[in-house]
Amino acid sequence: MKKVTRFKESTRVTQQNAYDLLRRYAKDIPLEDLELIPRQHGGNVVFYYGKDKMLKVAKNGHRAALIKEAKLAEYLNTQQLPVTLAKSLLVHPKGFYAVFSRIDGSALTPESLAGFSADKLEAIIRSLGNFLSYLHNHPFPHEVLQYVPKATDPYAVQLKWVRRKIQFVKEHAAEFDIRGWQERLERLQDCLNQVWAVTHCDLSLGHLLAVQGNPEQLAVIDFADAQIHDPAFDLSELAIELYSDLPTDGTMATKIVELLLKHYKTDDPAVAEKIEFGLLEFEIGRAYQQVRNSVRQSTGARSA
Repeated sequence: MKKVTRFKESTRVTQQNAYDLLRRYAKDIPLEDLELIPRQHGGNVVFYYGKDKMLKVAKNGHRAALIKEAKLAEYLNTQQLPVTLAKSLLVHPKGFYAVFSRIDGSALTPESLAGFSADKLEAIIRSLGNFLSYLHNHPFPHEVLQYVPKATDPYAVQLKWVRRKIQFVKEHAAEFDIRGWQERLERLQDCLNQVWAVTHCDLSLGHLLAVQGNPEQLAVIDFADAQIHDPAFDLSELAIELYSDLPTDGTMATKIVELLLKHYKTDDPAVAEKIEFGLLEFEIGRAYQQVRNSVRQSTGARSA
């Protein structure tokens, strides 16, 4: 590996030059102990660090998010939680890199969920529901909250986006149930009272691990996208993935969402309606993207 001595803070970080950043700013980390994980990880270049640690190098524009993830992990690991979280071991003061403990676990998948017994499925959803109840209702201190940004897409903004997408689809395609969308949106819109709390904001199955293969011992990872947002956003994100990837009749997804609401403690009487809105927004957004791509292709063909 070629040594680069002029690596600057503004240099664009890639998988190819992340070692150079570490040489410049992390002289105490032995590079021979690092193993690059070649697949992309959003805003970070990620390494296995020895046998029990992970090292994340933030790409440009993602350094504040890496500090936020480290600060949340540091605080949350001082609490008694029903799930396992990676521990924050070290973070560069400018967010260039951070070191976390490595969790020995496998990500949940639609196939693994479908294969769990009823008792195991409820145990893992109970752990998740209890953790989200804690996360969304906990009075975090200012020392942590100062790193967590407020979301820029509250329900008022999302409603505007959805209405614009419906109008676009209506103008360019005839095969979608526009009236049905509008009726459902009208029924749900008064339930979308914005609540503000710390949310994970990327609650996918890939961020839920069965620790050492035991589905009853759950780990939650990757808080890089955490924001102050409506707590129902987390539940909606997971519901969207479940309904998209589990068997198409929706029975299994419905069962898991019902279990989650059973174990999720909230004072929000409209949480179920907010999940329904999230599913509706996803359905409309997918149709919008499909129609938009079709319009672009048609316009390009005419131009040619």
